[in-house]
Amino acid sequence: MQDVRNLLAPFQHDPEAQDLQPIRLYLAEMVLVGSVSPGDERMTDILNNGGELSILPAGAEGWQAQDWMSVPIDDLELVVPPRHVSDPEKRVERDRHYVRLRIGEWQVEGMAHLKPGSEQDALLLSTHPFLPLTDVTMSSPDSPRPETHEVVIVNLRHAEFVVD
Repeated sequence: MQDVRNLLAPFQHDPEAQDLQPIRLYLAEMVLVGSVSPGDERMTDILNNGGELSILPAGAEGWQAQDWMSVPIDDLELVVPPRHVSDPEKRVERDRHYVRLRIGEWQVEGMAHLKPGSEQDALLLSTHPFLPLTDVTMSSPDSPRPETHEVVIVNLRHAEFVVD
């Protein structure tokens, strides 16, 4: 198992940043709970841009640079993002597809929203590795009961599709 201290490095964050939003990050080694400042961007877009994600871990005192962590986005398996309501004028009609995935120790079930006419196989061929699912149920052998979330963003690079 990778040393988590090397995975999470201090991040230089702008102390004037605003609008902290709650987030939960699932990595192979741990679940990290904290806050992010996504501005007006959707978390899916931030994740698909790659790089690193700055997070203020739960319990951190404030806006000091040493309180922030930088997490490599490629290492994220699952993300429970901050709530985001899209501008109705920017919404695109999508078809809903039920999917079941295995990501690390997690079994994840939910609805993928794909552009009309897209095949489910498009999920496998996606150039955008992060896919948001809605109405999600997640279970793990280490979790006493399933978790449910309105939205979970999955990293398809870590996913294995489960077909019944």
